[in-house]
Amino acid sequence: MSEMVADTFSSADAPILAAQLNPLYRYLRVQLAGHPPALLVLGYLDAHPQGEIEVWYTTRQQVIKIQNGRIIATAGLPLDWRSVRFPAAPPAWSAVPPQGGVYARSRDEMPGHRYAISEQVDIKPWAGVPPIELPSSLPPETARGYQWFREDVLSTSAEPLPPAWFAWGLHQGKPAVVYSEQCLSATFCLKLQQWPPQKSAL
Repeated sequence: MSEMVADTFSSADAPILAAQLNPLYRYLRVQLAGHPPALLVLGYLDAHPQGEIEVWYTTRQQVIKIQNGRIIATAGLPLDWRSVRFPAAPPAWSAVPPQGGVYARSRDEMPGHRYAISEQVDIKPWAGVPPIELPSSLPPETARGYQWFREDVLSTSAEPLPPAWFAWGLHQGKPAVVYSEQCLSATFCLKLQQWPPQKSAL
């Protein structure tokens, strides 16, 4: 991912903001920590009982699969989550209780052939804007309009992961996770944003 990002965009968001986007396609801004961002294109949607799966592609056919805003599979990255499974679906974002909740997941990781990593994940609403460095494409006045959530891994059979952050709001008139920060390892973290960004959260 870092090689693709470095080769495709020279710095910050300027080339992305100036890009002529095809309105027939959906786009996702993805940034690996410490590197300029890139745009991924939605290839297709897979039906699934726990929510449809978005399959996003880079120009080099690297793949990120997202379900309900969460990364559930990747391919072609330096570190891949090959598959994520939920014994029971995590709570819907609009139905997370004030006190939060816990869900289970199992995932496979490469390289290293680590299969069926078992984890318990705690999800809680977060009041206001979280203490993270947001991209310039998500200004504070817009970020304040979203409902934020934090996810922490309570227990895992692998290395601990940093907290994940999700912003729930409207994108093109539909409720969605419009921005998130998710780590596949302690040091491999991605920022994902629905693109083009909206000028307000409403």
